[in-house]
Amino acid sequence: MTYLRNAWYMAGWDKDFEAGAPKAETILDEPIVLYRTDAGVVAMEDRCIHRLAPLSRGRCEGANLRCMYHGLLFDPSGQCIEIPGQDIIPKAAKVKTYPVVERHAAIWLWMGDPALADESLIPPFTGYRDPAWAMEPGRMDYAAPAHLIHDNLLDLSHIAYVHLNSFSGGNPASGRGWIDSDTMYKTLPRGVRVSRWMKGMPPSAAGPAPGRIKTEEVMDVWTSYDFLAPGIFLQVSERYRRGEYEVGEDGGPRSGEPVFSTFTCQAVTPLTENTACYFFAYGPWSREAERKQFFADLGVRAFTEDREMIEAQHKVIQSTANPRMMPMVMDKAVLTYAGVLKRLLREEAAGAPSAVA
Repeated sequence: MTYLRNAWYMAGWDKDFEAGAPKAETILDEPIVLYRTDAGVVAMEDRCIHRLAPLSRGRCEGANLRCMYHGLLFDPSGQCIEIPGQDIIPKAAKVKTYPVVERHAAIWLWMGDPALADESLIPPFTGYRDPAWAMEPGRMDYAAPAHLIHDNLLDLSHIAYVHLNSFSGGNPASGRGWIDSDTMYKTLPRGVRVSRWMKGMPPSAAGPAPGRIKTEEVMDVWTSYDFLAPGIFLQVSERYRRGEYEVGEDGGPRSGEPVFSTFTCQAVTPLTENTACYFFAYGPWSREAERKQFFADLGVRAFTEDREMIEAQHKVIQSTANPRMMPMVMDKAVLTYAGVLKRLLREEAAGAPSAVA
């Protein structure tokens, strides 16, 4: 699988990087060390130029990073500025660095040509600190490639089965809404948008707090998500009382006040060919912030269900000679995004500028 390089990949949540503590990561098979300075987070190749020792085992000295094998000291640009016992420092004594931006409570790395790093391509991620939502950030590592997680996020009809006992609350009728409802697809410059109205949905664990509605009250659920390169998932879900909203020209709610709403922001980062990292935050609107932990626990439960299924799927793929997948009707978003990715890869190879998210 080929992944975009001229793109911003999430390396972690802002809270994951403490001052004075080098942290090792691997993205697209490249070992990287990140550390926080007063000016922000620095990212460089996790290999000292001398004996290729990992700089992540080094020591922060102000804004600089010292290799703790033979003491070479590097500044944030990757340039070696001190070699113990050697007065002359070659200009070539420099470690590769990566453009870094801290935004949406996350750390973003540009993995391609630094000269092409375009901050406008950082996705509208929102992040767990946004005051409109009550979300808890998390991370899961996968023993499976990133593109299988992409496919999972692009097609949410699996909620009816994989998440029957989590998001669907054990109610098959709730899960069927993800399959039976009319679904709208829109191709975006760097991804795809998938929206649906799920009419007459029964109460579920991911709905309003008990006591805010009648126990048996059914509602209409509007849910819409964007999946954006290089692996960003942004979804909002809103519950409305039947007949208390109007539908706009875009198919979504034009008027009316939702009874309840949730949001999730997620990012998939390829680590190696067969491993990936999955960052997520999920929760209710801030007016019900007291339910933050409930949704954090529900999210971890459901996302663990995804991981177990995808890792099992990957094992079957690895054991299958010439594995081929048969497209089905639920794969429209998967195939649409595949076309977008193919175009972006083609533009990247040609050196063309990328489209704004």
